Formats: sequence, structure tokens, C-alpha cells
Amino acid sequence: MARHRRLLGPLGWRLFSAFLLVGIGAVALLAALAVVSVRGQTSGMLASQQDQARRDITTALAAAYTQAGSWAGIDLSGAQALAQSTGAQLVILNESGGRVATVTPSTGHDNGQDHQPTQAPGHDTSTHDTGTHGTGDELPSSRPPGGHRKGDSLASPGAAAGGAVLAAATASPALAAADQVPVVAGGKTVGAVVISFPPASQSAAWQARDAILRAVGYGSLAAVGLAAAAALLVSRRTTRPLAALAAAAGAAGRGEPDAEKLLRPGPGELGQVSAAFATMARDLRHEDQLRRDMVADIAHELRTPVTILQGGTEELLDGIASPTPGKLTSLHDETLRLGRLVDDLATLAAAQAATLTLRKAPADLGKIAAGAAGALESQLAEAGLRLNLDTEPAMAVADEARIIQVATNLLTNAVKYTPPGGQVTVTTRAGDGTARLTVADTGPGIPEGDLPHVFERFWRGAGAKARSGTGIGLAVVAELAAAHGGTVTAASPPGSGAVFTVTLPAA
Repeated sequence: MARHRRLLGPLGWRLFSAFLLVGIGAVALLAALAVVSVRGQTSGMLASQQDQARRDITTALAAAYTQAGSWAGIDLSGAQALAQSTGAQLVILNESGGRVATVTPSTGHDNGQDHQPTQAPGHDTSTHDTGTHGTGDELPSSRPPGGHRKGDSLASPGAAAGGAVLAAATASPALAAADQVPVVAGGKTVGAVVISFPPASQSAAWQARDAILRAVGYGSLAAVGLAAAAALLVSRRTTRPLAALAAAAGAAGRGEPDAEKLLRPGPGELGQVSAAFATMARDLRHEDQLRRDMVADIAHELRTPVTILQGGTEELLDGIASPTPGKLTSLHDETLRLGRLVDDLATLAAAQAATLTLRKAPADLGKIAAGAAGALESQLAEAGLRLNLDTEPAMAVADEARIIQVATNLLTNAVKYTPPGGQVTVTTRAGDGTARLTVADTGPGIPEGDLPHVFERFWRGAGAKARSGTGIGLAVVAELAAAHGGTVTAASPPGSGAVFTVTLPAA
């Protein structure tokens, strides 16, 4: 038959889409949380660093002012170091708003001179701490940092060896808006510093943030790819056994042999379903074979008595034979044989519906076994068998008429397969909440390979072909025992014939 070779069927694509959407949703949620967290943490960390830098810069300027006693001759090396570490530009103002100096984070110099600041021509550096500057030396605090008028003084006298770099204050496009922070020394505001930090995008924290976000983005794409691969694998592994099961069911419905060979192993419950279907398919084939054998067996059983009856009656009608007692007895025996066959079929049908018709009551298996053995005493004697009764009171909750039928079928089966001179033993016992009836014989026993099949309907072993019967008796026993909530087992110990044991719930 043609097999589907598509990657996924309709159900598979639905499962794939569902799995993929779940994966993408989970990855998107985690990525969004990561982005929000990283951005918030970065912004907070950057603000904290800038606040700390402001405090450090004003503290350093206050200490330098206190040490110098004025803005004149102040050592700005500490402020220069802080500007270098934070990348900030500083514009230092005295208490009257005049510019004292501009400190840039750059330590490079193009003029090749040492770090001595340049004085503005015509200015006395001693006046830098008084605020007495010319009109060109004052820098209102509202003016943007780094903006200068012609003649502004950028000198910081006294900044000798190791002093700060004082650069011409030109606004740098790489710096963001400035903050003006007062400088307090000895409890008195002695000036201010305009601090211009680099744009956030140029900070190390911001660059680290961007690197983390890029990693999150790449990781999210990789996770989505893995989720798609996993969804495809799981969907295919989930639907492949189902597709194979559907194909096997179709093959079984068309009557194709070995339909279970189309099955594919599956994980978990899917594998259990496939295994159950394989067992069911084998059982159905076996049942179908049993029905075929039943038809053949019943036809065979019917053919002989019907042929005899037809031939005998034709002889009588044609006058070829006289209706002697012997002739009529022969015809009567064949009608009895037909009657037994019909009774067996009716009994099996009744046994299958026994759960609906049982009339349970306390019943003694010992008395039932003794009564059934007494009813078959003539058959036992005719077969040359010895009966051994070993019964004890064994009360069970049962339908007495049905249990008599069980005992009768077991004894009849023993009589049929036990050779003359043999023995049939009937035993009843009670204990452990059960009542047991056992029928054992000294016949040839049951082959080990036949034991699992002895209670199947219409099944007859190879050794039973030469004996009359339809293979219904033991099937009836099994059905009735199950209807009572009990069990029946068959055993064949080496050299000791067959042993059948019926176990019922005790009363």
C-alpha cells in the first residue's frame, strides 16, 4: 500500500505551530524582561556614577581650595584625574561667577610644553580668587559650559609641576548638557564647577548595555531556531506513530494480513496504544481463524449425523430396510448427537450472557461436585474409570445451576480423555476467602503449547481430532467462572494427566 512520506500531516503542522508559538512567546517574554532590566540597571548605574563623580569633584576642588587658601595658585591635579577617569569637562568658577579654569579629560598636548597653564595677557593671576575680572573675564553661570568670549582668562596660577591641564574652553560636541555644582569649603560656598559629562552612549556602562542587548538579541534568535527544530522533531515523533496507526487500522479493516507490521514505535502512551493495537489485530485474526475453524468443525459434526439420518430414512422410505429396533435406535442416537451439538451452542451463548442471568446464593461446592459425579456415574462405569471423591464443605457465592454445569463439563471432559482403567479425582476445598473445585484425571495430559488455548471457543487440540466434541465445553466453564468473579486454570504436570481448578469467592 502507498505510504505517506510527507514531513508532517495536518495534525503535525498544528502541533508544530502550537509548540513554536509557545517557544517564541517564552523567548520573547524572557528577552523583553532582560531588555527592561538591563536598561533600567544601566540607567541607574550611570546616574549613580555621575552623582558620585560630582561629589568627588567638588570634594577635590574644596580640598585644593582649602590648601591654597584661594583660587590663585590652586593645584587642580586632583580634579584633572577625576575628569580623566569620568571623561567629564570641568569649568571652574569663583564665588562671583568668573571663570577660574577649564579642565578637560585629555592629557595630550600638541605644543610640547610642560603642564604649566597659560595666563591671559595683561592679567594678574593674583586676582583670580577675588572675582575682579575685566568685562571679558566674567562667565555668567547661565552661559553654556565651554562658551567663551574673546579675552577670557583660562589661567590657574600656581599650577606648577603636577598641576592640572588648563585648556582653552571650546565646547566639545561629544559632551552633553552641563550641571553647575557649588564648591563648599569651610562651610562657605567659594565657587562652582560646571560639569559636562560625555553622552550616555559613550560611557562604558552604556556600551556594556548595548553589548548585552546584542547578546540577548542573538540568543533570542538562536533560541527561536532551537525551538523550531525541537517543535518539528517533537511534532514528527508524535504524529508519525499516529499516522502509522491509522494506516494499520485501514489495512486491518481491509483484511490485509499482518497489518500491525505498519506500526511505528512511539513514546509513552503512543507506544502503548500501538502495542495494544498490535495485540488487538493479532487477537482479531486469531478469533477470525477460530470462527473459520468453528464453521468447519460444526459442518463436520453435522455432516455425519445428518448423512446417517438422511440415508437411514431414505432406506426406510424406499423399503430397502425394515424399521427394526436396531435401525431406529441408530437413527435416534444420531438425533441425540445433533441435540448435544445444538445444546452446546446454546450453552455457550447463555454463558456469555451469564452476568445478566446469574442468581447467586451461598452454595456448597462439595455437594455440587458430588451431585454432578453421581449423575455421570454410568458414563464413568461405561468408560472403565474409577471415581475418587475428596470433597469438603466449600461454601461459595454462586448460581448453583451454573456451577453444576461447570462441574459436569469438567467431568465430561475428563471422561472423554482418560483411557479405560484410569481415575478421575474430584476435590473441593475452602480457604483464604475462596472456594475451590478441582477435577484431575490420569489421561495423557495437555501439551504445554496447548495450555494457553484450552479455554478458547471452538478450539480443539491436535489430540482431540479423533474424539467427538466441538471445543465448547471448556469455553463455557471459563465464561461461567468469570461471570461469578472467579477463575479457572488448567495444568498438566508431567506424567499425571490434566488438572482443572475453579476458584470462586467464598460465601
